[in-house]
Amino acid sequence: MIDTLLLGNFVFLTLKNAVPLILATTGEVIAERSGVINLGVEGSMILGSLVGVAVTLISGNFIIGFIAGGFAGLFLALLHGLVAVVLGANQIVSGIAITMAGLGLTSLLGRGYVGKSLYGLRPTPLYPYEIPAPDEVKPLITAIIKHDVIVYVSILIPIMVALLLFRTKLGISIRACGESPVIAESLGVNVTLIRFLSVSLGGFLYGLGGAYLSLGIVGTWVDNITAGIGWIAVGLVAFSMWMPIRVLPSSYLMAALISMSYILQGKIGVSSYFLSMIPYISTVVILTLINVERFRVKIGAPNALGKPYVREERLG
Repeated sequence: MIDTLLLGNFVFLTLKNAVPLILATTGEVIAERSGVINLGVEGSMILGSLVGVAVTLISGNFIIGFIAGGFAGLFLALLHGLVAVVLGANQIVSGIAITMAGLGLTSLLGRGYVGKSLYGLRPTPLYPYEIPAPDEVKPLITAIIKHDVIVYVSILIPIMVALLLFRTKLGISIRACGESPVIAESLGVNVTLIRFLSVSLGGFLYGLGGAYLSLGIVGTWVDNITAGIGWIAVGLVAFSMWMPIRVLPSSYLMAALISMSYILQGKIGVSSYFLSMIPYISTVVILTLINVERFRVKIGAPNALGKPYVREERLG
């Protein structure tokens, strides 16, 4: 017989844990669709996480802290855009440097916020009332309904990005820059500007994902709070085949693996360390596969992904 309470806890954790993944992965889809790989996702997320906590404590308002976290992620993405897009430096090196900067900066500035309580400042359930339902199904219904507004809004983000990429002129320009920046430039598209904007928008979403991690899930600031979630998001982009709509099932699947590692700890005869490794092992496998050129073509990677674009005028 299924333990409905255990199932309810699993569904609840999965829906919560998916939010940072959905936001960060969708942001990376935008950046990579324009042809720019940003391995600074982890750095932007952790800075957004710290800033979210700090601003929430100062302002006393969760929404303000959440948005501030988004702008913190945007700040580091702007640095990546400047170095990798405007100056044409190596995107991989720039992204890793951004992540290292974010981790170092938060370790230094976050010392005074470690363990600080956000009591009364965390997001509250959108439906805070008692749910009239039979005991057999109540835990499951509660796990679906008793969430804050960000959990439900996050579902709309990939849908909105899909409309942007495939139903607007801006979206066509973004995808053109990722497929063939030379042709895009010949058609009047400012490749540098479009790529810079795409990286910036992605950075804002990374920061929001990091802010929700500390404000909506953990409930405080701890050092290295992201613990590799940014890297998982990078892997999920390929797993989603660079399609925003597919980000939802991909993120929920990975969140389910993460939640399962929590739920099953101590309940089966498998090391908790091994269970915690499952999401990261999956990410390593995905990232390894997308480096195989034949596989990249099959899953629809943008042709110019990771390749700096230098206009012919600059070459002359």
